[in-house]
Amino acid sequence: MNLKQTFRKDLDTFINVGEFADYWTINDTKVKAVIDNSVANSFEGAQIQGVFKATVVVYLRQGDLSPLPLVDSVVTINKLRYVCRDVQQEQGVDILTLEIMEQ
Repeated sequence: MNLKQTFRKDLDTFINVGEFADYWTINDTKVKAVIDNSVANSFEGAQIQGVFKATVVVYLRQGDLSPLPLVDSVVTINKLRYVCRDVQQEQGVDILTLEIMEQ
């Protein structure tokens, strides 16, 4: 087994609803994705009038979501609206960093 085959096998395990992934509706497209919401979230501004900023990172198989969102565009996941802050592609995986702001 070569390195590319090994990556593909690992990706098949990672983006698998029996393992880590779930089905999500992202921008009206149903896809298998892993959503990590364990990144640091914070309050911004004064405590009384503060704004809570939550960041999530979405991992999905490259090509499953097309077109990919642009930075600063709105991304909808299961009817929740986020703002896209970063888009990366690594080893067959599209990685979206999204933020949601709540008061």
